[in-house]
Amino acid sequence: MAEATSNPRYGFYLRPSFAMCRAQAELHDLLARQYGLQAAGRFMPHATIKGFFRTAEPVAELVARLDGALAGRAPILVHNGGVVPFLNLAIVLTVQRLPDGAPNGPLQALHETAWAALRPAVHPDCEFTPREWHGPLFEAHLTLAMADIPAPLFDEVLAFVQDAEPVGPVSFVADTFHLVAFGSDDWAGRYWNTLQWEVVHSWRLGMRHRWQEGTP
Repeated sequence: MAEATSNPRYGFYLRPSFAMCRAQAELHDLLARQYGLQAAGRFMPHATIKGFFRTAEPVAELVARLDGALAGRAPILVHNGGVVPFLNLAIVLTVQRLPDGAPNGPLQALHETAWAALRPAVHPDCEFTPREWHGPLFEAHLTLAMADIPAPLFDEVLAFVQDAEPVGPVSFVADTFHLVAFGSDDWAGRYWNTLQWEVVHSWRLGMRHRWQEGTP
């Protein structure tokens, strides 16, 4: 993928369980068919741990940083907190909290450790990292709609999605994480219109096996 290798941005993501991925993808497809929404469906089903970042470091160095951040970590039980709006900009499934409303400590800790590992690699001219919510502001979520929701239709789309609840299982085990390379023709604008991506490395918590692009 030329765009992702010549002018890439990277992201580090939790890959949800099969059932949760399927539920998220089905909502993306339904919203595209019913409202013409495309932006969220340009991505793979995921929960962001560290969002888009520009870097001059090679993938091997990013992988080494994340190897250290993930070493010794056990799989995390993640709870589906249901459909919520992010202001009037996005509609998501929140997965940040436990059933009693307390933060999911292991998930928050993994975010903070991964952020600390990757932050020194972020290019000073990165368009995305300076405005990314992190640390205490981090809110793990699975995006159902974003960026291209017409403002006059936001409340209608939100109610439409809420009618689908429950979306996906009530909980899932978070054990698989991906480093993804992205390409776009317009990182300063509507990047999602030309977004392409590829998984360049995968980690499975609690297992010794790892996969990396280009290995048998």
